[in-house]
Amino acid sequence: MEDVELVEFEYDRDMDDILRVWTETGWFDGEDRPERFIKQFFEANDGRSVVARLNGHTESVVHRSLGSMHYDDTQVSLGGVTAVTTSRIARRLRMASRLTARTVAHLGDEGVAVAALGMFEQGFYDRVGFAAGSYENRVQVYPGDLDIPVPYRTPERLDLDDDLEEIHAAIVDRMPWHGGIAVGGERLSQAGAQIDDQPTLFGYRTDGTLSHFLMLEMKGENGPDRVLGMAYQTKYQCLELLRLIQEWGDQVDSIRFVEPVWLKAQEFMRQPGREYRRTKGTAHEMHIDADAWWQARIVDLDACVRAMRPAGREFSIAVEVDDPIQDHLVDSGYAGSWQPLSGLWRLTFGPNAGAERLAPDTANDTPADLVTTVNALTQWWLGVTSADTLAVVGAFEAKPDVIDQLDDLTAHLPTPQLGWDI
Repeated sequence: MEDVELVEFEYDRDMDDILRVWTETGWFDGEDRPERFIKQFFEANDGRSVVARLNGHTESVVHRSLGSMHYDDTQVSLGGVTAVTTSRIARRLRMASRLTARTVAHLGDEGVAVAALGMFEQGFYDRVGFAAGSYENRVQVYPGDLDIPVPYRTPERLDLDDDLEEIHAAIVDRMPWHGGIAVGGERLSQAGAQIDDQPTLFGYRTDGTLSHFLMLEMKGENGPDRVLGMAYQTKYQCLELLRLIQEWGDQVDSIRFVEPVWLKAQEFMRQPGREYRRTKGTAHEMHIDADAWWQARIVDLDACVRAMRPAGREFSIAVEVDDPIQDHLVDSGYAGSWQPLSGLWRLTFGPNAGAERLAPDTANDTPADLVTTVNALTQWWLGVTSADTLAVVGAFEAKPDVIDQLDDLTAHLPTPQLGWDI
């Protein structure tokens, strides 16, 4: 292995190298405007980044951010792994995997219950315990074909500099749903929104306070436009934002947005079949597709179990967990106190819910009721995949009655949706 040094990020030492790395990976094209926001992106998170250096230069970096996730009807602490980048000359040196493992461990030290990230490819982050989230529907539609049943209201134009405090507050205070996240502070939100795009924002106030807005990328005169994010406090406010989009049909030929999990966009189209046929094969083709772009992993098992809705009766199971992050923490430079989740745990569900790691002498005399990985356990906990399905594919090994008990605990969970791109 090459002589690689994994250390904490230092702005003056590492920032120029990081810009070069982002250029090599196609994340940055050298323009002054995005450079300013990339620098702000690293400045604004209080130095929560780690880098790998090779021959005196930074060749890989992982950026992390703190936030929260709405889980069922409560909140849990969240850590966002918000930028993993490696240069073209530093591949196959295990830089990214070790830095990501170290970042997860640092998040554990910072009290995070669950970590999440946007994946570039299925499988890479599985090796440090992450598992794929739920599918999200992406809708591309001709705005004029929408038929939103709320009256139109003229919005106001927002500015990411002048209105930053209100914009960030609207993101944090948006309608809660299972899996919804808020990550970072105001300056991080401002920088993240403008690294790749020059967004336009339109919004509405309720009782004088910014309550709902959409952020979009406009492409030429006729689109296709793309909604980068929406924030709203009620379902009616979401419909009002879609009603705003509807009004652009006299100019914009198509617009793309992520479908909220509670809404079926096709039910608000006048002639979806006609639009499918009319636009087929064009840049403005009407379609609805789906993909799973994000991943998550449990970091604090006790906090995650305690966040679950109490079971009708209290019961406990012994769970043997494999956490693949262990191998990637080796030689990562991590020196904190967080421990991978590998080992035997006692999970208790009910009024006294929690998770306790069993000592080796106790574990040796305790048979496991469930054998699994932290990856699969996370998918079950979030409600992405049922225990029954995980058992069928071999990710959960347990007797049928244990599987039934686990499914009873998560059957009520709606489909999780992050609601904001991390």
